[in-house]
Amino acid sequence: MKGLSFVLCATVLAVAGCAGKGDRIPIAIPGTLSGTAASTASGPRVAVLPFEDKRADRRALGQRESFWGGHSDFDLPSGTVSESTAKAFADYLSRQGWRASVVSSAGTDADVTIQGTVTDLSVNAKGGFFHTDLNAKNSLSFHIVNQSDGSTVQERVSGTATDQVFWFAPEDAQSLVTDLLESNFKKFVSDVRLDGKAV
Repeated sequence: MKGLSFVLCATVLAVAGCAGKGDRIPIAIPGTLSGTAASTASGPRVAVLPFEDKRADRRALGQRESFWGGHSDFDLPSGTVSESTAKAFADYLSRQGWRASVVSSAGTDADVTIQGTVTDLSVNAKGGFFHTDLNAKNSLSFHIVNQSDGSTVQERVSGTATDQVFWFAPEDAQSLVTDLLESNFKKFVSDVRLDGKAV
């Protein structure tokens, strides 16, 4: 019995303490969003500019705290939040039938230009005894310019998501962020109305 108890304790320590200080956990943006690109896009030509990153803390996407106190940072494997969020947004619009693409500047022949701002994008995980609680937050604002008449539209979306897992894996945080972004992109599409080549 004592031998079994020792093995169990050693196993718990090995699993729960695997995340040490200074580790980085990559979270890709965009992740694998659901759906495929529309086969016959017929909406307006939309130029998506790199988003502005106005998060209060831009050092990382969040943090994982293990049950035993170890800390790891969630962060992008490459690129910036501004560029990656714009790409994820354009990809989502394309799957909804919009002719969307990311551009570096507003001087294009697009029908609509969209400049987004990320005010919150984070995911955090806190380990407990044989469980990990995850929470994600995302807030976005959009400045839309219709090139035909110069009219503008302002739109804001935000949301939160939570999950609890028995054994934590980086894919759990990845899925939560991906699903939350897709939920907010869906809110954007449902909130705006297309009128010919204008929004």
